[in-house]
Amino acid sequence: MKWDQIKFSLCMLIVAISIWVMGPSALAEEHEHSHGSESVVSAEIAPGFISISAVSALTMIIAAGALIIQLRASSSRISKMTAMMVSMAIAMFTGLIGGTLLGIWLQSLFYATVLGITIGVAAGVLAGLSHSWLAVLDGMLSGVMSGMMGAMLGVMITQEHPLIMLVFMDVIMLVVVGSVYQALASEHRTERQNQQLHIAESSKAEFTP
Repeated sequence: MKWDQIKFSLCMLIVAISIWVMGPSALAEEHEHSHGSESVVSAEIAPGFISISAVSALTMIIAAGALIIQLRASSSRISKMTAMMVSMAIAMFTGLIGGTLLGIWLQSLFYATVLGITIGVAAGVLAGLSHSWLAVLDGMLSGVMSGMMGAMLGVMITQEHPLIMLVFMDVIMLVVVGSVYQALASEHRTERQNQQLHIAESSKAEFTP
C-alpha cells in the first residue's frame, strides 16, 4: 500500500508541476490575444498555445491513468458504489478536458463531440471494467455527458480566454483526483479495520470456554 501511495504521489507531483508551469504561459498568451482582437485558432502555431494544450492533455492522461491503476489495485476491497463514483469521476474529467481541447483546436462541434464522447466513454469503460458492469455503465454514461459538454465549451470559449479555462479545469481535475484517491484510501482503511475486528472476534470466540 505504501508503494502505491508513493507512485500516486509522484504522479500527482508531476501533474501539479505541469499546472504550475503552464499557468504563467496561459496568462501571457491571453494577454497577447485580449479583447477578442485576434482569434486564438488563427494563432494555433504559437508555441505557447501548443505547449499549454499539450501539457493539459498530458495532465489528463497521467491523472486518469493513475486513478485507473489505483482503482484496479483496490477493486476487490471497495464497494460497488465507490467503484461507480470513481468511474464516473474519471470519465467526467477526461471527457470534459478532452472535448474542450478538441473543440478549441478543431472548431467543429460535430467532430469534437464525437471524439470527446469516445475519449470519455473509453476512460469510463477502462475504469469500471476492473470492478463491475454497473461501474462500466456509470462511466460510459458520464463519458457521453462530459464529452458533449466539453466539445460545446471548447467551440464557444475560443474567443474568450480558452487557455485560462484549460488551466482552471486542470486545477479542478487535480482537486477531484486527490479527493477520489482519499476516498479509495479511506475505503481501504475501513475494510482493513473490519477484517482485523472480525479476526479478533473469531479468535476470542475460539478461546472462550
